Amino acid sequence: MSLIKNLSSISIARIIGLIQKEFTLISRDRGTIAMLVILPIMLLIVFGFAISLDPKNLPTTIVNYDQTPLTRSFIASLQSSGYYNLVNSSDNEVQAMSDLDSGKTSFVITIPANFTHDYIRGKNPQLLVELDASDPGSSASALSNIQPILSQTLSDFSQRGLITPSVAERSANLIVHRNYNESNRSDYNIVPGLIGVLLTLTMVMLTSTAITSETESGTMEMLLTTPLLATEIILGKIIPYIVLGYLQLTSILIFGKLLINIPIEGSVWLLYLAAAPFIIANLMVGMILSTIAKTPMQAMQLSVFFQLPSMFLTGYVFSFYGMPQWAQMIGQVLPMTYFTRITRGIMLKGNGFGEIVPNVWPILLIATVLVVITSIKFKKTLD
Repeated sequence: MSLIKNLSSISIARIIGLIQKEFTLISRDRGTIAMLVILPIMLLIVFGFAISLDPKNLPTTIVNYDQTPLTRSFIASLQSSGYYNLVNSSDNEVQAMSDLDSGKTSFVITIPANFTHDYIRGKNPQLLVELDASDPGSSASALSNIQPILSQTLSDFSQRGLITPSVAERSANLIVHRNYNESNRSDYNIVPGLIGVLLTLTMVMLTSTAITSETESGTMEMLLTTPLLATEIILGKIIPYIVLGYLQLTSILIFGKLLINIPIEGSVWLLYLAAAPFIIANLMVGMILSTIAKTPMQAMQLSVFFQLPSMFLTGYVFSFYGMPQWAQMIGQVLPMTYFTRITRGIMLKGNGFGEIVPNVWPILLIATVLVVITSIKFKKTLD
């Protein structure tokens, strides 16, 4: 009876009024509107136009010791296939391997001397393909296309009647070396990049929500009554999170080694040194978001719009060079693009200081710009 009485006392008009109030509050919450409208559009653009499981235009170096019409035809077929962007073609093997070590190229294809001569004589010459197996998105589909392109080139060459018919069977063997991850283990690719993902996630979100929480609770106003300068407040806020960032980095390295025996070929201390500007850059992003958001929830929502591109447009999961040019331009302003190359380079390739410098200075530049923006915006917020 009480349930029937309660149901009979429900007012549709009051419910409609409450619904209208909630929609009014939602419409005034910019963070919620952005999550509902902008986020799906952004994901559709990223997955629909920027990311491909069949990456094209991967940077490739050709080391050609056999300058003949056959090898030139093979190189031209590689270029026209769309999978390979020939960034260098010479006989400088040392430079080619240096580019592979630094991540400038995804493939090095070496054509040995007398390749054409040996093929004509039926000796089944070998073609060496070395790929950067530390990049999980660049090896699968592009690698599978080299053999068909080579076979078609050899077939066309044979049909021109340029070989002696007495040798019935002719072929060329494709030798594949998966450099830096010979066993082709996916966890070796994922874990080094995971360091950047977790640091981005925690540094941006924790900083932005912590400061907005203090603003919302009134603790920030108490700080304003003290003689602390804006710079001192910023430093006092970010230094504890820098320590937390290094603790998180240390835990990933320790458990990565204990649980899956992740290799660390280079210097751990060099990795710690390179992590400093990356951590600072992400903390500055969190500080900037805290000046925009009014509540911790808004800060968390805004951080998603930074974290998603950092995961998908930086080469962590999908090939960076396989993305269109506009997506690469976005990735080039994200610190994680360069930090992913640093972690993979140090842990899987054994890179030294000289090899990581091209990826360290962009992070330093981004961090410096973010520090300046943070100082300006935070000072305005305090005023």
